Amino acid sequence: MLTSLFSELSAATESGEFFASAISTERKDFLAKGAHGEPVFLIHDASPAIYAPGVQYRYVDVRFHNLCIVNARGVSVQDKFAIIACAPDVPELYDIFIKCFGAVIETLPAIAETKHINSVIQDILDLFRELIKPSAIEITGFWAELFVIKISSRKFDLLRHWYNDPYERFDFSLENGFLEVKATTKTIRVHEFSLNQLRIPEDTHGLVASLMMLPSHGGVGVMDLARDIDQSISAYPDLRKKLWGNVAKALGADFSQNLDRRFDWNFSKDSFRLYSSLDIPTFSEVLDSRISNVRYAANLEGVESSLHEKLRVLYGFPEKRIDI
Repeated sequence: MLTSLFSELSAATESGEFFASAISTERKDFLAKGAHGEPVFLIHDASPAIYAPGVQYRYVDVRFHNLCIVNARGVSVQDKFAIIACAPDVPELYDIFIKCFGAVIETLPAIAETKHINSVIQDILDLFRELIKPSAIEITGFWAELFVIKISSRKFDLLRHWYNDPYERFDFSLENGFLEVKATTKTIRVHEFSLNQLRIPEDTHGLVASLMMLPSHGGVGVMDLARDIDQSISAYPDLRKKLWGNVAKALGADFSQNLDRRFDWNFSKDSFRLYSSLDIPTFSEVLDSRISNVRYAANLEGVESSLHEKLRVLYGFPEKRIDI
């Protein structure tokens, strides 16, 4: 929604007047378009006007206690705002900037002071730091994780139990179970596992979601999936923040290339399979105790699933055909 509002806005004037859209019913916050077409958030600051140093970071510029003239639907407002702007030279990041900051800003109190705004800005800077680091997540695997969240009727539960750190043992860790998502662009269903992923704790269960993927120029990208999920969790700012934080981690410094990666939705939908972790070919023990961190490729072609129906329902996955 914010992205469509932004596209309709006029650019700021040279004198500094912003043409904006209100983004809060409780606060005087606005989304505007900068003089060079970049997205700008204007966050109302209720603190006394004292000096607070701005922040200049790659892709993000922040200035505090700015007296701004804001024109929103013909109504002119003059007040003190924090100005948070996306760098104008990276238009491919505009949508991510709007989504990320739009999610974080919802955590502000009704009357926000500089300290509250600064805390939120640190959150957004943390997200954008991920865009200057190499991604720790293979984009095909991340696309598959978003696919699994999208098709589940229990999106909220999956998002809550999704990893915060991509180096965690499992993709989704519930109280008494684990879900690992595997994806391949090969023509056969072969996935790489770590031995630890298949050795789940006693009295718990393990699921493996398997997805085959077909690159397609006209297919679905990470941002398409993330936007769809975001719409369904619009009332949950913490989950939105987590979603877009993981998107930033997955895109990493190669965001331009990763944003261009698209895959055939119907192909993946038809190839989707669920297995118990006990179904996955493995070996019972490592013969030499000095060997650790074992990883191997397992061919799941012809492997029958023994997954109990209750577990499929627990994770909100469709019984047969995926109709999304």
